[in-house]
Amino acid sequence: MSSRLPPTGDVDVANELRELRLEVAALRSQLARRTAETEEYRRRLLAARNQSERYSSQLKALRASTSWSITRPLRMRRRKALNNGWT
Repeated sequence: MSSRLPPTGDVDVANELRELRLEVAALRSQLARRTAETEEYRRRLLAARNQSERYSSQLKALRASTSWSITRPLRMRRRKALNNGWT
């Protein structure tokens, strides 16, 4: 009989090593997915910040406009009427 079976300890170590390699591969795959998700969230956050800055600029421009200044008394009168229960 020339075929020798490895000692049981060697088989256990080989099986454990194989399982650990599979676990490492799975963790690397999971890390790659999470990294891609993180980059997508960063891209969305940047886009939202840019949009917020654009809206802020538009609001500042609106409030600095002549029409906003001219209509201020009307807005104040309406606000006062709403606070006093008028419709």
